[in-house]
Amino acid sequence: MPFPFTRALMRLLFTALALSAALTARAQALEPLPDDWDFTLPSLDGGRFITASQEPGPLLINFWSVDCAPCLAEMPLLQQLADGPSGWRVLLVTADTPAAAARAMQRVGSTLPVARGGKGLTALMRAAGNTRGALPFTVLMTNGRPCARHAGQLDQQTLPALLAQCPHAAAPQR
Repeated sequence: MPFPFTRALMRLLFTALALSAALTARAQALEPLPDDWDFTLPSLDGGRFITASQEPGPLLINFWSVDCAPCLAEMPLLQQLADGPSGWRVLLVTADTPAAAARAMQRVGSTLPVARGGKGLTALMRAAGNTRGALPFTVLMTNGRPCARHAGQLDQQTLPALLAQCPHAAAPQR
């Protein structure tokens, strides 16, 4: 009689694993992206304020930190997007002090504009659906409204797929 017991135990185990995987996937899913998500933040040098919805054209907003290796690893790809013919503008929002962010930008050779997230950075990301505050975190906007977002490092495969989620926005040319 050990066979029926073993079979039942295996079914129970597989059911538990499937349920656990489903709950984990649901917990990792981003919250819905509100249509009115927007922000105004100071530039890295404090010389001006940047309002996301008022930036012209399609805009990729990337939240990052100097101690986030995936954040720094995706910087050349973001620079390439901004410098290319796609029409996408890139705005970085840092979790760091202006001096630390400026050093990191110099180290990775990036000339992308940077805004200071300040004390409200976590709340801003949460409002965009990133309830864990994970970095890097990217939000795309077209016509002043958010249209897609991504938690985690962008690469040559995930970036075009993300850009394709936004209507009226061209994918980067290679």
